[in-house]
Amino acid sequence: MYLMDYHIHTNRSTDAKSSLDEVCMAAIEKNVKDIAITDHFEPIKKDPDYKIYDAEACMEDIRKAREKYKGFLTIKFGVELGHPHLYPEHSERLIRQYPYDFVIASGHKMPKDIDFSEVDYAGSDLAKHCEKYLANLKELVLWEHYDCVGHFDLVKRYAARQGIQVNLLRFFPEQVDEILKTIIKLNKGIEINTSGLRQNTGGCLPDYDIIKRYKDLGGTFITVGSDAHSSEDVGEDICQGICLTRAAGFDYITVYDQRMPILMPIRKLHEKSQKESA
Repeated sequence: MYLMDYHIHTNRSTDAKSSLDEVCMAAIEKNVKDIAITDHFEPIKKDPDYKIYDAEACMEDIRKAREKYKGFLTIKFGVELGHPHLYPEHSERLIRQYPYDFVIASGHKMPKDIDFSEVDYAGSDLAKHCEKYLANLKELVLWEHYDCVGHFDLVKRYAARQGIQVNLLRFFPEQVDEILKTIIKLNKGIEINTSGLRQNTGGCLPDYDIIKRYKDLGGTFITVGSDAHSSEDVGEDICQGICLTRAAGFDYITVYDQRMPILMPIRKLHEKSQKESA
């Protein structure tokens, strides 16, 4: 199958360890043909410009890699914006300044720079924490200047680390529906983030339930990404993510070029792979 991975971090992100060369070689080895490098832009109050993120260096890395791996791999210039609705001026300036192919918006932090990973989900206020996350996610999707929402139910990952299982659609269906409808109205997409399959979560972020709900409400654009922070995880479980997409009723996966969505029919991914192998 012709595979794509639209959520990959290199060592240009502070929490990742592999170079772009290592990522590209891993992608080729795993038959991944189309990747998006989405290093972190994570502003905080003390550093709203997030100076550690070097967009020029990221862009130059990708320029060189495109030349080196031409004919073997398509490499997209992307970025993962952490909580851009909390720092809209700085986030908007960044994506205006650089020619990104793909922009993910993720709700990593709430106001006052409190990260959702720092919350005690095992306490008695689980519902309160989930509602805070959903309220934050609602504000994020209204920001509009993104292509896809990253790991829609991210809170599930952090709760699972503390032995707590969270299902946002089951317990907060109205809030989830409102957010999904806003994404659809704004002509934006969601991603299937396969990292949960390698963690305590035990499923994608989001999993089938929310993917299916997004489809039923009229959702169009859906990407698949490993959220790899090392070359070993590039392309991991992408086939399973594609299968989830098809099971939910989608006939295609979305890829991006110069911020424009391109629908790739799933049935043709098999044909494309066979032709390239011939």
